[in-house]
Amino acid sequence: MQDCKPLDTPVAKGDKFNLKQCSNNDFESKQMEGIPYASVFGSLMYAQVCTRPDFVFIVGMLGRYLSNPGPAHWVAAKRVMRPLKLFCDNKAVVYFSNNNRSSTKFKYIDLKFLVVKERVQNGIISIQLIGSGSMLADPLTKALTPKVFIEHTTHMRVVSLDGV
Repeated sequence: MQDCKPLDTPVAKGDKFNLKQCSNNDFESKQMEGIPYASVFGSLMYAQVCTRPDFVFIVGMLGRYLSNPGPAHWVAAKRVMRPLKLFCDNKAVVYFSNNNRSSTKFKYIDLKFLVVKERVQNGIISIQLIGSGSMLADPLTKALTPKVFIEHTTHMRVVSLDGV
């Protein structure tokens, strides 16, 4: 798993899970015996509760097959464990995280950012710059010009209740 490339999502759109994918014969049952599915599922539950609310959907789906997982469920669980891409709208943060150089300007950076930099360099996560125009959550976190505010709230499908 250490050499895996980061993914955008913990589950691919269109992935389907059903009882037909459970271990149906002795060969599949033997194959799944050596796989720590329950342990991985527990780790994913812990991550979901403590730090990764974006895992809720897929962890719920994988939990349905805990008593008799099949190879397809194991593949899906491994996908969730792969590192995910992080997006950031701060050019300095992206540059610092992806650059090996040291500078006196960075000597007062908080420890949590150094951990992020270390994880980027080890290939555990990847950080990509995303423009402020694409950050739909911006109206929830900062002041914006009216034009940008209206564009973002429209994309979030926030509607005005003026006539109510």
